[in-house]
Amino acid sequence: MADDDPLAAYHRLPSFIKVFSGGHNKDELRLPPQWVAEHGDDLPFDCRLVMPNGSRWQVRLLKIASGCHFCVGWPDFWRGNNISHGEILTFTLVDVGIFHVKRYKSGTDCPPCGDLAQLAEEDDDKEIYNPDFDSSDDYAPSDVEPESAEDSEYDDDRGARDDDEYPTWTLKLTKSNIKRTIEIPTDFWNLHASAAPQQNVVHFLVDGHTWRLFLKHSQGRIWIKHGWRRFKEANALFPGVRCHFKLVDAQDIQFYVWFDRP
Repeated sequence: MADDDPLAAYHRLPSFIKVFSGGHNKDELRLPPQWVAEHGDDLPFDCRLVMPNGSRWQVRLLKIASGCHFCVGWPDFWRGNNISHGEILTFTLVDVGIFHVKRYKSGTDCPPCGDLAQLAEEDDDKEIYNPDFDSSDDYAPSDVEPESAEDSEYDDDRGARDDDEYPTWTLKLTKSNIKRTIEIPTDFWNLHASAAPQQNVVHFLVDGHTWRLFLKHSQGRIWIKHGWRRFKEANALFPGVRCHFKLVDAQDIQFYVWFDRP
């Protein structure tokens, strides 16, 4: 009765194997052409990679002349899971655009314990999850931390449009922003970004570099849950810096960001 065995059925699902190359796979990963020819007709633009611990990562599938590639979101996936050169990855297509991924370390030929450990209950919330180990920031905005009188909040014209017709809001960073996180103005979000298909991911573009950050929506407030620490450190932010956020893509929620430093 093998046909009734769920485990046997799982092992018959389409799968492939890749060896991660630190030189060739930092920005994208090419799917095996033979596998794509046999199983890739129905692959969607947006796919999800699911690790054994339950964390889920959204990646975009680029179909070009050279084949199918995991591109946008792929660098976040391998960095967030600390994948190193020479490690083996297996991908099993369990549903439309959903891959179970398992990796084996090159030194031990075994999965690392962190990949197998179940996520904490508060993180296993059926949202796309990014365990941002480089930044490890998971703060909620503080309502009680005192701010000095010179510290500022969001600009009143947070829904204003500048000369090129893109909506823009600005924020002068406070000590709390540097220590914890920042909020996105709810009225700005509701007016300009509420129709986006993915509501818990935002992209900040600075001088040709893109940061992918994950949001938390709770009690009418929106703040950065993962990725803020890495972003602020990479851009040398400190209290008093004024950040400008221009929404250049309302569907993918991409902000062009620039800074006025005191």
